[in-house]
Amino acid sequence: MVSRLLICILILLLGGRALAQSFTSHVLMRDIGGAWDVNTRDYDGDGDFDVLASTWIPGGVFYGEHRPGDTLATVEAYVASSSGRDLASGDFDGDGDVDGVFASYGEDRYIFLRNEPAQVPSERFDAFIMAEMASGPNALVSADVSGDGVVDLVATELRSSTNQIRIFQQIAGSLEEVWLSSLPHDPLAVTVADLNGDGTLEILIATATDGGLYVMRRNANGGYAITQDIPNFYLAAITAGDLDNDGAVDIICGDFESDVFRRWEWNGTGWTLYTLPGSLNNPRAVAMADFNSDGLVDFAGTGEGQNGGSGGLAWWRQTASGAFVYQSLSNQSGFVGLDVVDFDRDGDGDLIVANREIEQVLFYENLMGSPTRIIGHVTAERGGEPIANARVTAVETGVSTLTDPLGYYALGMIEGTFTLRIEHACWATTDIPGVQTVRDDTTYVDEQLRRAVIDLPVTSLNLFIQNEQVSTYEYSIGNTGDADLRIAASITGFAPQAPWASVVPGELTIAPGQSGSLTVTLTPDTTNEANYEFLGELVLRTNSCPDTVVDVALVIIVLDAPERGADLLPMTTGLLPAYPNPFNPVVTIPVAIADGGHYAVRVYDILGREVAQLFDGPLLPGRFAFTWQASGHASGRYTAVLTNDGNSRWETPLTMIK
Repeated sequence: MVSRLLICILILLLGGRALAQSFTSHVLMRDIGGAWDVNTRDYDGDGDFDVLASTWIPGGVFYGEHRPGDTLATVEAYVASSSGRDLASGDFDGDGDVDGVFASYGEDRYIFLRNEPAQVPSERFDAFIMAEMASGPNALVSADVSGDGVVDLVATELRSSTNQIRIFQQIAGSLEEVWLSSLPHDPLAVTVADLNGDGTLEILIATATDGGLYVMRRNANGGYAITQDIPNFYLAAITAGDLDNDGAVDIICGDFESDVFRRWEWNGTGWTLYTLPGSLNNPRAVAMADFNSDGLVDFAGTGEGQNGGSGGLAWWRQTASGAFVYQSLSNQSGFVGLDVVDFDRDGDGDLIVANREIEQVLFYENLMGSPTRIIGHVTAERGGEPIANARVTAVETGVSTLTDPLGYYALGMIEGTFTLRIEHACWATTDIPGVQTVRDDTTYVDEQLRRAVIDLPVTSLNLFIQNEQVSTYEYSIGNTGDADLRIAASITGFAPQAPWASVVPGELTIAPGQSGSLTVTLTPDTTNEANYEFLGELVLRTNSCPDTVVDVALVIIVLDAPERGADLLPMTTGLLPAYPNPFNPVVTIPVAIADGGHYAVRVYDILGREVAQLFDGPLLPGRFAFTWQASGHASGRYTAVLTNDGNSRWETPLTMIK
């Protein structure tokens, strides 16, 4: 193993920005109308975050594709004829990319934004009506509420005389309405949580006009029972999570009437209220995250305010005692939608927010954890080629990532000393202790990995041995790689299944460039058997790729079985396992003929096409071997087939590896 550890301190040019500052703002979208909601996902599949933003007035959806310098190339994804509300994102059609759904409030429609990742940004989404005749679509959340492993959609609707909730379940790649029920109060926000730890998500609805919190709990027949869990509050925002790491669900709700955020914790039978400091006029959105990388969950919230003032954006830092410290980021009114992602990929949670008054989407860059990172490349020690999909993990924190096709990785970290573990199915696991990270610095760790490569001089064992006597065979295995080769060996007997063969040792480690051997012990007994051929496999499970499992054919012919005499004529007709197998480019195909007649031996490819005829003619009872010289054929799987005039057919697989 060769490890190169370089710690490089980067002096950040802050341009007068104080390190004590927690966030700094950048404009991502401007002049888009009354920005209402934001979803930040990797819509184009290139590894960074893009943005969908909805507008209240004039109504519609804008798409911003991430560009160098943490900027966006912005286009219109959908133009509505009236006002809009929330967005939800997820793989709603089961094709592996991230789609969107827009609550087109003024049009009384749900608009599906089907992702077309191969298209240019202006054609990224194919917008069409998913459902209409709704009654003021408002809040949305995507989650697997049906528990079938694919994402569904929960939507709330509100009009002056109609308040209701719909559930769209993803069925065969399409969102289908499966639930509709009314509510006595305006449903302003919605989220999901597993309150009881039973694996089933409950739906939590924040409602207006003293409605408080409604909870939809799934019942035995697949429907929902709706209860008013927390009455007498005007709630306009909600998020759920485990704030204090005690295993119980906490919710943070925006009390629109009292201009504060409130916290409740589920205690198994009800909700316990906790007081939070600070205030924001007309709170609209809230999200939880560990913003300062201290292992404690914080939260952020928006306030819409009114008449150009009294709203804002703030975050609440959790202290070690469990208390929260209110920190204002802006007093500007008009803040509505909020999302938390690592937008600049520096290892901490940033804020993406929508402001309808200034018609902008803003990126509040988190300065508290950036850029404390570990970055580097993982390559092969012997050849120097990059190793993709190696998992790099900081053992103490569990933070991990996969290397890209160039072997590059980046871990967002907190300050401290860590052990890096690099793992890959085909390469030796490597631990690098004592990796130090320093606040506002970047640590570089490049690592070279080694791998084991199994070398088998013999890929099948075809042996003639004495009856009722112990025979041994030393099976040699080489390791041409540069890491230890680990082997677990076992034998499977096919015919007969009785234990007539064994192998020791059961586990073997071979150093790089060395060889080792397994002792195969054979004890055939044909006294009470009419079977003189013993067939099986020596199975080798290894850490060598791609040969993680190697099956070595065992074909044992008993020379002096008393019932048979000296002629050794087969009792049954068929093909014995070919050898060597895999082969390159010559393989021998043994044939046993019990009854004389006309036979043919042919070879077919995986499409069933005949590629070689090895024999076509009469055969007397006995044992024969046919050789296929396959140098003119491609690597791959083939099948040798023996047939007779009676339309009987026997097959054995062949594998050629060049």
